[in-house]
Order: sequence, then C-alpha cells, then structure tokens
Amino acid sequence: MAGTMVRKASDYLGGLAALLAKVDAAAVEAYADLLYEAWKSRRRVFVFGNGGSAYNASHHVTDYVKTASVDGQCRLFALSLTDNVGMTTAVGNDLAYDDTFRFPLECYAQPGDLAVAISCSGNSPNLLKACRWAKENGVRVVALTGFSGGKVKELADLHINVPSDNYGMIEDVHMSIGHIAAQMLRNRVLETVGAA
Repeated sequence: MAGTMVRKASDYLGGLAALLAKVDAAAVEAYADLLYEAWKSRRRVFVFGNGGSAYNASHHVTDYVKTASVDGQCRLFALSLTDNVGMTTAVGNDLAYDDTFRFPLECYAQPGDLAVAISCSGNSPNLLKACRWAKENGVRVVALTGFSGGKVKELADLHINVPSDNYGMIEDVHMSIGHIAAQMLRNRVLETVGAA
C-alpha cells in the first residue's frame, strides 16, 4: 500500500485537522447544489469506489437517502454501485473487473443523472471506465480524490481533491464531504418546502 502512515495519534489528528482546512468549501457547496438539483429534477445519483471508498460510497448514499429525507417529500434517488455483490462479482468474473462500475451504470443511468466517483488515487481502471462512459452519455461526473487527483480529474465536471497521500485521512475527509453534502441537501429541501 503506497502512501504515508503515522506513528502517533497526535500526528494523525493534527494532519487531519490541517487537511480539512485545505478542502475547497466552495466545491463542496457546488456538490451539494448538484445533489439538490438531482432531487428537484428527479434525477438519479450513482456513487461508487473501490476498497474503503466502496464503503464510503455506501455511507454517502445512506445519508443522501435517509439523513437528507424530509417527511412528506420524495427522497433523492441515490444508489451505491458497490452494494450489489452478485452483480460486481458476475461482471468481474464473466466480463472484466474494469467493467464492474460501467456495466451497471450503463444499465441504470440516463442523461442528466449524476455519477459520483470516490477514489484516493483517481486512477482505478474500473472507475475511469465508468466515468468515461458517463461523460459520453450525458451523465455528469463528480470526483472525490486524494493525492493529486489522478486521471479522473480530467473526466470530472466537478473535482474535489483532498491533497494528501495518507489513505486514512483522505477517506476520512471524503466521508466528511458526504456528511456535509447530506446536511446541506436536507436544509435545501426544507427551504424549498417552506417556500412552496
């Protein structure tokens, strides 16, 4: 596993605090705007990543659907492409692992939908293939990355980078971005309901 690792808890906590201060708050707000637009226009949101980012994808979707829900209002249609183990293993085994996100995205997504790619390196072949398909088919792409963003940043309509080479810290900040976006989404839905 490439990347730095700390030897003391204080190093990790201090590094994480410094990293949070480097996150582009305007980009996170733009992400919340895209989620709100998807909710308002009844578009779908597909979130995906590998390893720890796969679990982040699932957590993001849980928050976008459940935490951001408002009683009496429709919920955001959000789906984690990492949650169907049968689909993932069938595509990986019978087709190619590089198709594990593209294949279901191609089945479910329509122009105007949103694809959210979460990757520390930004270079995972299966993630890149899905993002290329999305761009070619009118699906907007948001990329949450670490390191220097990797190749996916060139495919993203919105790129939020966590400039670190510590996988744990990157994943922690990606999780925080999901929490922020979910809370902002809920508040925007509440404002819309109050304005109606």
